[in-house]
Amino acid sequence: MVKQERAGRTRQAVLLAAAETFARVGFEAASLVDISRRAGVSKGALYFHFVSKQALADGVRRAAGREIGAAALRALRADGPALQGLIDLSHELARMLREDVVVRAGVRLGRQVPRRDGPQGGPQDGPPGPPGPDATWRSLTAVVHRLLDRAAQAGELCPGVDRRAAAELLTAVAAGQVLLAGEETDRPRPEAVRRVWTAALPALVAERDRAGYRV
Repeated sequence: MVKQERAGRTRQAVLLAAAETFARVGFEAASLVDISRRAGVSKGALYFHFVSKQALADGVRRAAGREIGAAALRALRADGPALQGLIDLSHELARMLREDVVVRAGVRLGRQVPRRDGPQGGPQDGPPGPPGPDATWRSLTAVVHRLLDRAAQAGELCPGVDRRAAAELLTAVAAGQVLLAGEETDRPRPEAVRRVWTAALPALVAERDRAGYRV
C-alpha cells in the first residue's frame, strides 16, 4: 500500500510537471529532462510511468478532459434555472483555463499534438491517443444543447429559439475565446465571458426575464 501511494504521488508529480512545461513551451520544445527535474524525480522514474513524451502528452490531455467533463457534469446536475447553469459553466471553464495548468496544457496540446492514427484509421504507433480538440468541443456542444433543452422545457427561452443553432454558436464563441487567449494565463477574462452573455441573452430570453440571470 505504501509503495502504491508513493507511486501514485510520483505519477501525479510527473503529470503536473509535464503540464506546467507543455503549457509554458509547448509539445515540441518540452524536454523530458526538464520535466523530470521539475517533478523532482529521476528520468528512470518518469519512464516507469510514461514511456515517452507522447505518452505524457496523452496523460495530460486525459487529465484535462476529466476536469472539463467534471465541470460539465456539475452543470448538468446543478439545481436552479438551466440557463443560469450554462452561464455558470462558461465562467467555470474560463476560470479553469486561467488557473488550472493541467486544463490549459491539455487544451494547448489538443491544438499541437496529432492523434496517432494510421493511414487506414487504425493505430499507427500503439493505441490511439485521447480525443482531439474537435471531440472535446462536440462533447461540450452536447452539454450546452441539453441545458438549452431544459431551459426551453422550463419556459426560460423565447418561443421559437433554434436551440441547435444557439448551442453551436455559443460553443463556437467559447472555442474562439480559447484560441484568442493563446498561451496567456489571464484569459479568457471574466469580463469577456460577461460580454458574450450580454450579447447572447436578448436572443434567448424575453426582456422582462433577463434581469433574473447573473452574467
